[in-house]
Amino acid sequence: MRDSTRSPLPPGRPRPADGAQLPHIHARERATLAGVIDGLDGAGPVLVTVSGLHGTGQRTLVRWAAHRARTAGLRVLHARARPPAPPGAARPYGVVAQLLAPLRAPGADTRPAPPEGGGPGTGNGPHGDLSPLLRQARREPTVLAVEDMHRLPAGDLDRLQALLRRADGSRLALVCGGSEQVTAGPDWAGVLASAAGPAAVHDLSPEQLDQAGTAAVVGAVCGAPFDDRFAAAAHAVSRGRTCLLLDILRQFAGLGLRPLTAHVPTLRTLGTAALGDHLIRAAHDLGTEVTAVVRALAVCGEHLDPNLVCALAGARNLSEHRLAAVLARTAGIRALPGGRLTVEPALRARVLEEMAVDERRALHARAAELAHRAGADDGAVADLLLGAHPVRAPWAGETLRRAARQAVGDGLHDHAVTLLSRAQQDGHDRAGDPLAGLDLAAAHLVAEPEAGVLRIERTLRAPGPCAPRAHAADLGLTVGSGAMVCRAVAGAMADPGETGRDVLLALLWAADPTGQAELGDPVPAAAAPLPRNPVSPAQAAVRAWQLALHGEDLDTCVRLARAALAHGHGTRTPLVQPVLAACRALCAAGLPDEAEAGLDGLLAVLRGSHLTLAAPEIHALRGEVQLRAGRLAAAARDLHAAEQALAPLGRSAAALPYVQAVGILVESESGRGEQARIRAGTPIPSAARNSEHWPHLLFARGVVALREGRPAEARDQLWECGRRLMSRHRVNPAILPWRSLAALACHGVGALEEARRLSEQEVALARRWNAGGSLAWARVSAALVDPQQDRLALVRSALAEADGGPAGPEYVRVLAESAAAEMTEDGGDRRVAAGSLAELGRLTALHPAAPMAVRARVLARAGRPGTAPVPGWEALSPAEEQTALLAGRGRSNRDIAAALRISSRAVELRLTRVYHKLRIDGRRELRALVREMGGHRNDAARTGR
Repeated sequence: MRDSTRSPLPPGRPRPADGAQLPHIHARERATLAGVIDGLDGAGPVLVTVSGLHGTGQRTLVRWAAHRARTAGLRVLHARARPPAPPGAARPYGVVAQLLAPLRAPGADTRPAPPEGGGPGTGNGPHGDLSPLLRQARREPTVLAVEDMHRLPAGDLDRLQALLRRADGSRLALVCGGSEQVTAGPDWAGVLASAAGPAAVHDLSPEQLDQAGTAAVVGAVCGAPFDDRFAAAAHAVSRGRTCLLLDILRQFAGLGLRPLTAHVPTLRTLGTAALGDHLIRAAHDLGTEVTAVVRALAVCGEHLDPNLVCALAGARNLSEHRLAAVLARTAGIRALPGGRLTVEPALRARVLEEMAVDERRALHARAAELAHRAGADDGAVADLLLGAHPVRAPWAGETLRRAARQAVGDGLHDHAVTLLSRAQQDGHDRAGDPLAGLDLAAAHLVAEPEAGVLRIERTLRAPGPCAPRAHAADLGLTVGSGAMVCRAVAGAMADPGETGRDVLLALLWAADPTGQAELGDPVPAAAAPLPRNPVSPAQAAVRAWQLALHGEDLDTCVRLARAALAHGHGTRTPLVQPVLAACRALCAAGLPDEAEAGLDGLLAVLRGSHLTLAAPEIHALRGEVQLRAGRLAAAARDLHAAEQALAPLGRSAAALPYVQAVGILVESESGRGEQARIRAGTPIPSAARNSEHWPHLLFARGVVALREGRPAEARDQLWECGRRLMSRHRVNPAILPWRSLAALACHGVGALEEARRLSEQEVALARRWNAGGSLAWARVSAALVDPQQDRLALVRSALAEADGGPAGPEYVRVLAESAAAEMTEDGGDRRVAAGSLAELGRLTALHPAAPMAVRARVLARAGRPGTAPVPGWEALSPAEEQTALLAGRGRSNRDIAAALRISSRAVELRLTRVYHKLRIDGRRELRALVREMGGHRNDAARTGR
């Protein structure tokens, strides 16, 4: 089908070659020139100078004047100045010689002219005597048309001055055109005007086109109708310069396109190319030194002062201030703050493409060294080095590596790979940091994960010092390549000449602390176990984590973890995994402040190095530490930092399940149930199911399901969490108390015996570990699921265990159960209940929507005589109250529907209204409310209230 947007020019319509065929361009200047030429037969001499910004039509107007004079039958002598010749080159064919050449044709009158005042400057030699021009102008009207006067050599300018001084009585018109942008010498138009003597002088300065003028040219060249937006884009692209606009529009019209808004992108593409050509021509017009300066500006103008740019270009004969003034008014050159200039980014490749490759690389190398000495930003110097030939200098390698670290900090991992690869290819890092190769591997792990893993494995298997191997293994563990690390480290340790075995052994066990990896390669059976009391900080950290996972010897665990962190302080590039192991052990031991301090020290050395890949896991662990300490706002901030660090890592984000799990728990404990539900339902890549952090996500999902009144789903999630933990011999409930929550879920579905068994297991394991918080929560859970237990005794024991520990979720739950038990059980002490309730209210005051904050308000209301036990209960309808009571007593939706003879959907709707009216977040809180209502009624009956 024919493209309806393409409209070739009508047959027979000439395409405009230049502005001479567009009469509405420079109408004022043309009128002046026409008046001079038409009146030359009766008056003279006349000087007309046409000057202005480069590209505003000076050359076009001179040619138009010459054409007009020929048409009128006048004698026209036409010349064009050439660019200045390089030093040592042969003398160019000058303007005066061009003007005299037609007069030396056969039969021309070449007799010497009489002196007529003579004087200096009349010129000598075959190309310097202007007497024939004067004789010609006295015989008949003569027009001398000279283009590109800004290129005119000083000698030719002197001869034209002499001509004007002797032109009295001649019918001579000297029409000169050129740019006002000259870098050296006086202004040519002013020089000629000062020597004009009796000649009439007309100074014409073509202006840049305005919007209306540009629109008129668009209509004339491309045809009408045209879109106003297209005309505005043409004006913006051309900067209102006539010659540039015509070049662009001629090319556009040649494509047969209509001047419509839809074709503005094509117009801009053509405009960029034309502007580049225009800039090259302007630079060539101003000479070889200016061309060299423009090339230098294209390379590093924004980084260097004008004097350094001139030094780089070798333009030592140019006035810095004059050059800056000229270039600032040249299209394609952008002025920057501080007086610096640069070539527009889109034009830089065009400016440099005329240079040979070696010449361009050498220019980049010189620019990089100058920028380095001038104190330019590392990133700018590094970019210059990327375009240079190899620079065998220590400063170059250091600059590339610093710029790469900055790029990593900014999330530009692809660019960091380029910078570090260049440093490695050029040999910049041979004598530098032995860990520099790991920075490249870390950048690859984000940009090209497979390449990054291969680099890590190559480093692990290569002979050499221990430090690079240890850090490579640490990086591999950080990104979830534990199986590869185990194989490579085991192979390295088999080398009898290997040094640093203690660190490698620690990292081998850090890959699988219990030696029972569920998937992948476990620690080799021949591997030596860690010493019971290691001296090496790395081994001490991993050994402490082993004890924490097994739930054994709390005191030794804490001692080893503290020793590991104390020896690791002040290390510029610490091993991440041992530090994390020590901090996890302290967290499980109920010492969140010490764990936080260790993580803070690790975060302080992260930015810009290969350690950045550990940022998500570090921030997530710090969030868990804050959560366990009851600092929910700080936990939310750490979670946000973990997600920000996770975003650019892509497939290297091995910590994704852990970050998501901590996020779910923070949202849930803060009372943001909807956000917790959304997080729990967010899909996770299937590959993450093999991660060691997957049980954390299962646990968090189980918490949400249990809180929302879905005990069967919660039981399934928690059982799978427990299965995965047990398969790796991770039995300590202080890591994840899955058994107690699974017991509550089993209790919710009526599996009372299973609930009691799980609860008893957790109490036994927590007693063996003997950390106050986890043991207290295990006792409270046992009291909730086993009605045969002495609830009051268990809760009092739990409160004593938790006292003095971190004020986290475990502690606030113990406080709530203590208040409830003391208020409702026989033998309870209401003063103890009041104290627990007061502390519970204080700890939950900053998060009023949190589950324990709601529970605190319910308990406080239940403890005041003459008040309804639950705020909002009186607003429930009888049907809603009946449904709420059944749900609060553990009945499933299906059982409630059968008992009330309604549909399950009706049960869901009623419970939704109940949650809204009571301002609670799910069935878990509803069960707590119903239980407290029962206790309140029993207490009231016993006391006679």
